This record gives sequence, C-alpha cells and structure tokens, in this order.
Amino acid sequence: MLTSGNLVHRVGIVATNNWLKRLLAGTRGHILDSLRRSPATISDLTDRLGLSANAVRSHLAALERDGIVELEARQGQGVGKPAHVYRLTAEAQSLTPKAYDTMLSVVLDAARERSGAEGYAQILTAVADRLAGTGPAASATFEERLADTQALLAGVGAHVDVERAGDKLRLRGTDCPLASMVATHPELCSVLAGVIARRLGVAVNDCCDRSATLPRCCFEAVVEAVA
Repeated sequence: MLTSGNLVHRVGIVATNNWLKRLLAGTRGHILDSLRRSPATISDLTDRLGLSANAVRSHLAALERDGIVELEARQGQGVGKPAHVYRLTAEAQSLTPKAYDTMLSVVLDAARERSGAEGYAQILTAVADRLAGTGPAASATFEERLADTQALLAGVGAHVDVERAGDKLRLRGTDCPLASMVATHPELCSVLAGVIARRLGVAVNDCCDRSATLPRCCFEAVVEAVA
C-alpha cells in the first residue's frame, strides 16, 4: 500500500524484505549490528567479529556502494595518517530490525478476536476516517481532490501513479511498504481504499497484488459524472 523515495525504502522495501533478512542474517548483518552500537575502524571490526581485515574491507566496500555505511576520517592521537572510521549512514538506521510489523499483526489479531467481525470492521472504518482527515474544500474539483489525495498518500509513504481508461481511474503503486503484513491482513489495503474514497468522494475498490514476491498497491474507481 505504501512507498517512499529515500534509500532505506528503496533498499529495504523495493528490494523486498527477503533481501533484508538475508543481509542481516549474514556477515554484513553482524557488521551493521556492530556499527549500530558505535562507529569503528577496520581493526575494530576484525577484533569484534573475528574476521580477517581483507574480509571486513570487502564487506564494507559492498555496504558503502549500497549507501548503507560511510567513511569518515578522524585524526589519531599521534602523528600520521588519520584513522578511517566507518559508520552507518543516517538513512540506514531503519535497516535495524524493528518489531513494528510483528506488534501490528498481534494487535490486529487481538482486536478482531476481542471485537468480533462487526466490531473489527468498525475499528477499521474509524482508522480510515482518521487517516482521511477533513479533505479539500467542498468547492474543490475532482482533479484537485485527486492531486490532494496523491499528496496525502505520498505523505504516509504511498506513492501512486494515476491511470485512466474511459470512466475508470486506477491508482497504482510500484510496491508495498507493508509487504510483510498484507498477505495475512488484506484488510489493511481496504483501509487505504477507504481513505482514498473519502478524499475523492467516490467508491474505491482495492485491486492490490498481495503476492509474496513483491506486493503492489492498486485502487480502482469509476469517476463518470464526477465534476
């Protein structure tokens, strides 16, 4: 349902969660975990991880190419060349595993179990209402509403392109930042469809691709006779 143009989203989402899991499970993941605690020289990392200097250099070079780590020069205590210290880039902080997806999944399951189907549907409706906000002025044209809706979606990370075919309008994204959630909780796509419907003032259907490989956003509306 959602996307962002910064490096973390491009690496962590467009390249899929599976890529991130493989990265964090391997040697480079151990390097990132070490750098998350504090910047380090190659010598520091060899001591911490028990790797050869050449192996550390090779992994750091790959991480640097991906924009995940960066090099800074620090003057040492004595005379000589400054020490080369590696640290995580600001964007790479989000590569650290978080429990957000797991927590959200548990919360949604608990809400559905406690509230029942009808109560759960009411909760999701209330969520859509809050996300939609007040919307543009009543005098706004449909095109203004559409532009406003795209801006709102972009603000929460959902960048979508507009496709038109006759009286049909389709908002299609290139991927889904909630990729790890929508397969088991497709109702999240329906929530965003509800947000779009409220902002546009027309009925909106979810046509999202919730495949395991790379979920993608898709929302359809019929806009005939909409001014």
